[in-house]
Amino acid sequence: MIIISNVIAFLLISYIANSFLSSKYSKNKYLAILFIFITLESFINHTGASPFKGIFLLIMYFLYVFIQFEGKPIQKIMIIVPFFLIQVISEILVAFCLNNILFIEITRNAFSHGFLLGTIFSNTILAIFVFFYVRILKLIQADNLPKYTWLALILPIISIIFLLDSDDYFDLLNISPHVLLTTAGLAVSNIILFIIFISAINSTNMKHKLQIAEQKEELVNSKLDLLSQHYDYNFKFLHNLLHTCNQLSSLFKDSKHSEASIVLDDLTNTAYKEFNAIYSNSYILNYVINNNLNRIIEYNIDIKTVIECSDFDNLDYATQLLLFEYILKISIASCMQEDILDKIIIIKSVRYANNLVLKLLYSGNLTDKEPIINNLKKILNKINYTLSIRKVDNYFISVLITFNQNIKQ
Repeated sequence: MIIISNVIAFLLISYIANSFLSSKYSKNKYLAILFIFITLESFINHTGASPFKGIFLLIMYFLYVFIQFEGKPIQKIMIIVPFFLIQVISEILVAFCLNNILFIEITRNAFSHGFLLGTIFSNTILAIFVFFYVRILKLIQADNLPKYTWLALILPIISIIFLLDSDDYFDLLNISPHVLLTTAGLAVSNIILFIIFISAINSTNMKHKLQIAEQKEELVNSKLDLLSQHYDYNFKFLHNLLHTCNQLSSLFKDSKHSEASIVLDDLTNTAYKEFNAIYSNSYILNYVINNNLNRIIEYNIDIKTVIECSDFDNLDYATQLLLFEYILKISIASCMQEDILDKIIIIKSVRYANNLVLKLLYSGNLTDKEPIINNLKKILNKINYTLSIRKVDNYFISVLITFNQNIKQ
């Protein structure tokens, strides 16, 4: 019966693990590892439970799950600790009920009537727990948990230590019912608190996903606004173009070729500058530029965007918007203070290996790096990046942001 109980226990913990984790090995190797652990546990535990064997069984569970399955350590611990806690509680509680309520003597004899009944009932309780626990974990999305989730395991672990601190499991059968029920109630309460804690984490995750959905909706609305801005701008540009064409026609009719040449050059420069200003490969950058287009044109700023890579995997939509708004804000403000004709802003992104590099070059004098460093730190507070700010040729400021897209914090 002990061997059957060991088989059931390993099958149940395998069922939980398979529900959330993937096996590292092929089916044959998976079954071979399972068989080895069941055999080893049956050999050690053939005379029944004890605190020492309980500790050994817990170690066996850890080795089995960590060897057999892929996944994060916190996910594996979430499988092992609650499962083992309920296994210990069910064995002690069933043994107590049989011994003190039904007056069925529980002995170490694995073939005794009491031992067989106790094994059946405790495994039944364990199977019911596993059934509900798997469904609870699926509801709370155990595959997307933050690093501090381990805090939820402190009370269950303390309860396990408390339950295994007895010299012999059989001594627990002779203690006061109130003490045993209090102990069992404490352990069950820990499981409930654990589930509540994980549910709270899941609620936080859901709020984060909702924020991302809202950001995506905001981006769609931004694209619609951008299209509307483009329509208005194109209509205005076409109106000015027709006016310029009429002006050129009049100048050519009057044989004012030099004046016509000047008007034509102005038209060419304006078209070139404004086309570069309103178009890039990034929808978000387009939106930000167009929101600042009037100032760019008013202060005669040449802006050029070369977004070779717009796949900012490490940045959500809101962060991208804040980043582009900030770099455009500081570059326009710097250009506005310069009393020169050639005011430029160049925004460029390129990929080098696993790094995505965002380059900003703009006219201005670099007096203090700290405000830029601090503001970018606030915007990119959860992003792994390196920053370089320097003066170029005494006329320009270079800001270089390098994102390592293999690391997400």
